[in-house]
Parts: sequence; C-alpha cells; structure tokens
Amino acid sequence: MMKPTSVLAQPSTAFHQCNKTFNYQLYFNNLKIGQFTRTLNWKDSQANINSYSTVNVLATKTRFRQQSIIYWSAQQQSFLTKSFKRDINGLLGGSTQATFSNHGLQSEVSVDGTKNSYTSNKQPLLDADAIGSQIRLMLIEGKTQFNFKMQDTDEVNHYYFQVKGKETINSNFGKIRTIRVEQIKKNDRKFVMWFSPDIDYQLVRATYQRKILDLKAVMLSKRISCPPQQVVVKTP
Repeated sequence: MMKPTSVLAQPSTAFHQCNKTFNYQLYFNNLKIGQFTRTLNWKDSQANINSYSTVNVLATKTRFRQQSIIYWSAQQQSFLTKSFKRDINGLLGGSTQATFSNHGLQSEVSVDGTKNSYTSNKQPLLDADAIGSQIRLMLIEGKTQFNFKMQDTDEVNHYYFQVKGKETINSNFGKIRTIRVEQIKKNDRKFVMWFSPDIDYQLVRATYQRKILDLKAVMLSKRISCPPQQVVVKTP
C-alpha cells in the first residue's frame, strides 16, 4: 500500500535528534586564512544552528557569527528558516536580523537598523543553513537537481544546483566517497561542493572561484552525538 507523499518526504526523526559540530579550514588563493565552525543542535523538528569564524585576509581580521533557527515544514515539504541573526566585525562589517513567516513566503530583514520586507509567490525564502539542510536531504533521497531562493542581507537570489557525479577524494578522514554538486546558470563564477555519504552526507569540501576570488573550505574535524535509541522489549 502506498504511503501519502507527506509521509514519504518527512525526514526520519533520527536526523533530527543528533547534535553535530563541524570544523573547516578556510583558504584564499591556497593560503590558510582561518577556520569556520558550525554547530547544529536538534530538538524534535527544529534546529538551532550556530556558525562562527575568524578570518585574516590582507592584514584585516574579520569575525563572523550567525545564529539560525530552522525547522521542517510539512506544508512546504522542506526545511524552512524561522529566523537568523548575523554579526560581522571587520571587513564588510554589520549586523543583520531576519524573521520569516507565512510558511517561508515572507521575510523581514533589518540591516544595521534599516528594515526591508520581501515576499515570494510559491517558493519559500531560505537562509544558507536551511539550504544546506535541504541539499543534504535531497542527496539522501537521490535527487540530482534543485534550486532555492536565498534571503541575503539586502536581496533575494535564486540559485540552481546540479549533481555532477560521484568522486572518491582524499580527506582528513582518509579516502571517502563524495557526491559532487555544482552551481549552474551562473557563468561568472564556479562554485563546487562535495558531500560525503561516509560522513553523514555532510559538506566536506567546497571551492568558489570568481574574478580574483579563489576560496576553499575543507572539513578538519567532526563530532556527532546522538541519544541512545530506545529498545522495546516484547514480553511473552
């Protein structure tokens, strides 16, 4: 008997209960410029995600910190953003706060106190954390093409991605299997991400090239803590 689509698309609760921390080495033109840490704390179908980094580029130190709340929406069949707060000190510094409503179709963004509102007719507006969680889920489901509307500080951008194949790469955890995902429909840049089924379908490497920019992120360490599964003992 076929199950309803909403049941099939509902991510397993096993994905929702583990607390995860991932640390990445950041590079600019193959030079180490800092590290980036991302922590996910799940409770039921909602996650608090904290990201922070300190980067040194051209004798300028920049500190980045973001707090996001994402959740699973049965109506949209997608991870959605509830809110995020971003603080950047240094290059391109500023403070951004955003809240989302109407199942992700509306957002209000405050940048250094200046507020703007955004709307979408059908496709929800997401932040980078919700997009990352949704890409991971789609890869687990075997999907190969996806697109998202990302809410940035002062605009909404529509991004398209495509799976380009599977690769085995060297990593800090030895040789691992990966799924190569590339951004498409943007001829002025090359953005490639590698997600590994061997490491929880997480992002393990990313490269971004555009004009003089040549950036790379490589996973250095990981920590995944899951609660023990309950065992039901049947009595005779």
